[in-house]
Amino acid sequence: TMAAKFLEPAVPAAAPMEGILCCNCGVKIVPNQLNMCIPCLKSKVDITMGISKQVTIFFCRGCGRYQRPPWITAALESRELLALCLKKIRGLNKVKLVDAGWIWTEPHSRRLKVKLAVEKEVFNGAIIRQQFVVEFMVANQQCPECQKSYTEHTWESVVQVRQKVRHKRTFFWLEQLLIKHNVCGKCINIRDQPDGLDFYYPTKSLGQHMVQFLEGTVPCRAKFSKKLITQDDHSNTYRYKYTWIVEIVPVCKDDIVVLNGRMASSMGGICPILLCYKVSNLVMLIDPNTMQRVSVSSKAFYRDPPVVACSRGQLRRFVVMDMDLPDDPEEKVTAGKFLQGEATVMRDDDNENGADEEEYISYTHIAHQLRPGDSVLGYDLKYSNLPEDVSSRLKGRDLPEVVLVRKAYPKRKNRQKNRKFKLKILKKDKAEGGREESGKGKRRNAGRAAERKNEDEFQQFMNDLEEDPDMRADVNLYKRSDYKQDRKNMEEAEEDDSDDGFPEVELQELIDGMGTSLSIGESKQNGRASMEETEIKL
Repeated sequence: TMAAKFLEPAVPAAAPMEGILCCNCGVKIVPNQLNMCIPCLKSKVDITMGISKQVTIFFCRGCGRYQRPPWITAALESRELLALCLKKIRGLNKVKLVDAGWIWTEPHSRRLKVKLAVEKEVFNGAIIRQQFVVEFMVANQQCPECQKSYTEHTWESVVQVRQKVRHKRTFFWLEQLLIKHNVCGKCINIRDQPDGLDFYYPTKSLGQHMVQFLEGTVPCRAKFSKKLITQDDHSNTYRYKYTWIVEIVPVCKDDIVVLNGRMASSMGGICPILLCYKVSNLVMLIDPNTMQRVSVSSKAFYRDPPVVACSRGQLRRFVVMDMDLPDDPEEKVTAGKFLQGEATVMRDDDNENGADEEEYISYTHIAHQLRPGDSVLGYDLKYSNLPEDVSSRLKGRDLPEVVLVRKAYPKRKNRQKNRKFKLKILKKDKAEGGREESGKGKRRNAGRAAERKNEDEFQQFMNDLEEDPDMRADVNLYKRSDYKQDRKNMEEAEEDDSDDGFPEVELQELIDGMGTSLSIGESKQNGRASMEETEIKL
């Protein structure tokens, strides 16, 4: 049953009015323009007739959008979703909508309920207000974009990112930037290649946006091509597939590069032997002997390509025997956050192998991090095999015996188990392999070796994030849900290593959880559906 009541305009105090009898059933009522009681009025007039009481709306589980059309994203019990539901109700334009609000439903019911209040003028100028509930059933349906993502050969543009190096540290870093800025939100597929990644997009504009993001993030150059797929001469329509090949410069952090004569002269006659300390949209280099810093753009890099003399795989561990710093603060040589000092080091593996202890004296740019007894990673250029182009570019200059790169923490053990944070990763498909039947065992073993190498490189990337606060400032780090269980073990493992200067990852830098989304029908409010109500305005 529906509760009903009359709404009368405010009038000055007067003598009480006598009741009248209903013209239909004879019940004594308060006088009104219809001279009819509420039950008789409801039996004769229903202003909600012709308005849909049950409506079906469609929801895409792949992207979390509702069909309006077009497909839109709307949170539960939001204004956007309420507007979508009201437009789905048929016959609502025949009455005047006064109010609309949500009614709480069970999260698993896949039902949405909206309570509406409408008004309509009936005979003799009387206005009737009535409240009722409309139930919306949420049905699953794939949007066109998600349908294309599950169908082969539906991509329109592909961005092929490549880097000619023997590791994938750059792509681990790039992957975190893509996740943070949500660049791959509309990507159909991501395919992992031996030397890079392939990104497939449904439209050309999304591929262009990806290329623009890469050009502003890493030093690279892009080449564009298109291929005609179909054409219709009668309607003058053509369909193309577009391809961008983005090549990242083959220089990574901690690499030693050797410039050619023209590039070194254009940079003020800087020493051609430089150390790469950072890679953004520019390649940033430093000379530890003079503390000069230069930045090389991708255009300048490919105009006069430098030679990579040493990469991270050739790093050796040294022990700092002595560190000499100027006593006078005015004599200290700095460059940004770096401080120059003269370090006396010795190969750490000389004592292990029983070889003669040979000390080296080297200028370093990380003197502010080192002290006697610390371990440091560097390049032993005295016993390294360098490319042939290096000697021709030096033009008589002597190579330094040792170049120190970064501080090492050999006493830190079980770092993977005691790590506080974790990272999101993109879902990628593996590259298509050959179809030959012979040699399956060899391919299987090669695939396992590649997976182990990839896992080791990823763990090394995680270690780099722990050791470099500037590097992890641009990455979203998420707190491990099981971190409290390993905290006791971590405290025991690091009880004796609290004074090694390790840059700990603070809990304030971590994000709680990996991100959650509300399911259909989930809400923060509780309530029950109320009964229909009818009001009459006189």
